Amino acid sequence: MLPRTGGILGLMMVLLLLVAGWWGLAANASAAQAQPPEPRREVQGDPAAPAISFIDSPGATCLRPQPKSDACYITWSYLSVTAAPSQYIISMTVAIDSQVRAAHWGFFQQSMFFPAELYGEGMRVSCGPPGAAGLPGLGRAYSYVLRARETGGLQAANYGAVTCPAGLYTTYLPVTLR
Repeated sequence: MLPRTGGILGLMMVLLLLVAGWWGLAANASAAQAQPPEPRREVQGDPAAPAISFIDSPGATCLRPQPKSDACYITWSYLSVTAAPSQYIISMTVAIDSQVRAAHWGFFQQSMFFPAELYGEGMRVSCGPPGAAGLPGLGRAYSYVLRARETGGLQAANYGAVTCPAGLYTTYLPVTLR
């Protein structure tokens, strides 16, 4: 019995060493993958191509100030447009679901800044019934486009979408007399 026990113990030791070796290799591999790659900047297109305007628009929000209403307001904390060098901003428009809601024009301005207070509560839209955008508990989703034009003829645009909270949705049943 003694030689057989020694053989089993030897086999167990070899397996234990193999598992420990694999464990160490796996730990080193996961540590190497956990480090993010160095950031790099890639340039596409012709480097001599003209620069275009830049639009800065932090994410839009949709708020419902009155709990028992279907009126929601889409707003941004600010909107900012900057022209390319040696150009001026001609116009900037804000469209929600393809309808222009705000239009601004410039005259020899290289940049425009629009604080949230300029639009009051925001741009009024319908909140929509629960699940209108396919998300339970939320209302309608709206797409928006911010466009800027400059004197050189170039344009810039920011695209996005915002989902509103579900509004009050009332269904009226018909009255029937018997």
